[in-house]
Amino acid sequence: MLIALFLLHSLITSYAFAFDTNGNQISVTYRDYKGTHIVTGRKIGDHSFHYNMNASKQIQVTTLEWQPYIGQSLCKQGWVMQAVIALLHSQNYGATVTFYPWARAVAYAENGKVDVLVPEYYIEPEAPSDTFPGTRRLDHLALTDPFGWGPIALYKRKNYNTDHFTSLVALTDERIGVVRGYQNTPEFDRLMDAGKFDVIEAVDDAHNIRLLMAGRVNLIIGDPEVIKMELEALSQEHSNSSLMQNLVMVEPILQMNGLFFAVSKRNKHGKTLLYELNQAIAEFKQHGVLDEIKYNTAKSCK
Repeated sequence: MLIALFLLHSLITSYAFAFDTNGNQISVTYRDYKGTHIVTGRKIGDHSFHYNMNASKQIQVTTLEWQPYIGQSLCKQGWVMQAVIALLHSQNYGATVTFYPWARAVAYAENGKVDVLVPEYYIEPEAPSDTFPGTRRLDHLALTDPFGWGPIALYKRKNYNTDHFTSLVALTDERIGVVRGYQNTPEFDRLMDAGKFDVIEAVDDAHNIRLLMAGRVNLIIGDPEVIKMELEALSQEHSNSSLMQNLVMVEPILQMNGLFFAVSKRNKHGKTLLYELNQAIAEFKQHGVLDEIKYNTAKSCK
């Protein structure tokens, strides 16, 4: 009886430390072939959360506000956070996850201040590093296999004519808004790095949308799910529902992008971490764990 009471108290105590920015409990629940797992966490700073605190292996993870995929105030902090913590937990890792503007998050991963950057798109072999000029991003980061996917597309103002858009090459000299530090698509990034577009950099997706609404750019590039959520937030902020009607996606989407972990090569255990993450991703895919995490997050956060 005493043992049962002790275990109950321990469980309650562990949950008491797990809150999101709205004061709600945060935890990650997933099921694999070994059984059902509950990973608790707690807020340890303005933008930092510590999951699986008692694990013997602890790493620093950096991410961004990228709703609906991941966010501090999202229900369950988004399915990407749920997947990231579950994958790490399956390999006996605890993680301190800190939210930063994306350009800073990238810099911290490339210079080794953190161990992992997530979620990252595919990085072209020749993609230049903004952190260490004259080097490539893959000189400093190693990508896992993808653990998820998301669309990417161009957006325009409703009245802007894009009949000339037959290919990305046809957009030469076009004013396009991009988020600083983002990978986009391999072809788009090659053309951008070659100076083919008239690019204006934004600090995040919301800023990029504002550039488009203000007419400073003619097109922006981003994930439709993210842009939709940012537009909804901006419409509520300005009490103007017409914002969502004034910006439209250029059909069709450019492609589906994989979502990766980017492991810092400055981590002395980086090769082991990369191997273990790939092992976890393969096992989760084999047993449908990632699909279940995404489904359960959406279902419980309606």
